[in-house]
Amino acid sequence: MEDVCLLDEELNRKHIIDTYSNIIWANRYNEVGDCELVIPATEDNFNKVKECKYISRTDDDMVCEIKKIEIKTDEENGNQFIIIGTDIKEMLNQRIVEKQTNFNGLVEDYIRKLIIDSIINPTNPDRKIKNFILDDKVGFTEKIREQVTYDYVGDKIQNLCKQYGWGYKVTVDDGNFIFSLYKGEDKSEYVTFSEDYDNISTTDYSKDDSNIKNVALIAGEGEGVARVVTSIGAGKGINRHELYVDARDVSSEIDYDELVNSYPNGKEKIINNVIYYQVNGANIAVLTKDDKGEVTNVQLCRNVYIESLKNTGHEKMSEHKSVTSFAGEVIVGVNYIYKQDYNLGSIVSIVNEYGISIKVRISEILENQDDNGYSMQPTFENVE
Repeated sequence: MEDVCLLDEELNRKHIIDTYSNIIWANRYNEVGDCELVIPATEDNFNKVKECKYISRTDDDMVCEIKKIEIKTDEENGNQFIIIGTDIKEMLNQRIVEKQTNFNGLVEDYIRKLIIDSIINPTNPDRKIKNFILDDKVGFTEKIREQVTYDYVGDKIQNLCKQYGWGYKVTVDDGNFIFSLYKGEDKSEYVTFSEDYDNISTTDYSKDDSNIKNVALIAGEGEGVARVVTSIGAGKGINRHELYVDARDVSSEIDYDELVNSYPNGKEKIINNVIYYQVNGANIAVLTKDDKGEVTNVQLCRNVYIESLKNTGHEKMSEHKSVTSFAGEVIVGVNYIYKQDYNLGSIVSIVNEYGISIKVRISEILENQDDNGYSMQPTFENVE
């Protein structure tokens, strides 16, 4: 493992820590990572840590914000500072979606809009993080029609990334925080971890169906029999597992500006004295205007509103899947090299001692360097 660096609040590299008794570095594909650094509790080290805010490594792009410092008394080895950090992509959860946001388009654009509206160019200048920027678009083609209000931005992005199998990260370069989406490559034809290949020492296998749901009943606005209800999924008899989703916060009434932003190519058309907003001949919303011709109310058509409810249901359902996972300690340097042959997010093959073979995504890399040397333990999640 390469040297550890301490950065100040302006993201300037202030100190290099090349002497430590232990470092744990847990980078995660579409969840927030963390780290733990243990160094001698000297006055010099205390001063270094005191003037810095972030921890980075010269050979990894995860950067952690220092969240906690403890002193461990050890008469035999001397006192130690235990420095605990959290992946800086957690900063996305310092913002909420503070107003109703309706979106219809590419999921990648949706994620970028959430960040722009809450961090890069918010209406309230106090919410702006001046050195937060977006990386170039990846070009993902998945689409979504959804409404969101008051969610934490980071949680929303994490859920979307899990739903579509994407990874996300916030890195540091030239004094800026840079948000990126990515998708791990499928290397399963070339990279296999197996005890038979002597490149993995243990394989812990688990299959968890305890939280599985395959049908969702989504209830939107309204009361009693007038409440708008729809469903997604399929399942019969004993194999049907239902989930109730309370989506009453998803509203069919939206701002006119939100309507135009979501459907920029729309046109108005009057049918039986009702003003519709149409896109390619399809009714999207009903408009109400005052005597001056100004729009005073926008009501989404039922089919459009139900589509928003269904997307909310799909997101909730993604949290209730059958989860198959492997964890194992990779024997470093045998057959494959981390960050050359595979990386965080890569899809690989794994075979355990019982002959169970599966294509999995590397969802976490846990690295540990201590007096006993270096070890690396990936966590694999089923992608099939």
